[in-house]
Amino acid sequence: QGKGVFKEEFVTCGGVSLKEVNFKTMESRQCPGLYFAGEILDIDGITGGFNFQSAWTTGWLGGQGIGNS
Repeated sequence: QGKGVFKEEFVTCGGVSLKEVNFKTMESRQCPGLYFAGEILDIDGITGGFNFQSAWTTGWLGGQGIGNS
């Protein structure tokens, strides 16, 4: 079956503004103790794994931030 056609591929758009997030910990700047990761953030990567990488990286950073808090 393989990869679908371009028009069938999508990601979510919108989400929490990146201005509201501390990128070292993924913690909210407005609500301390609240962490964000993945597609809840306003990040729109191109199709091809970039959105997966964003989700994995922000998830890891958020986990580290929570663990170190």
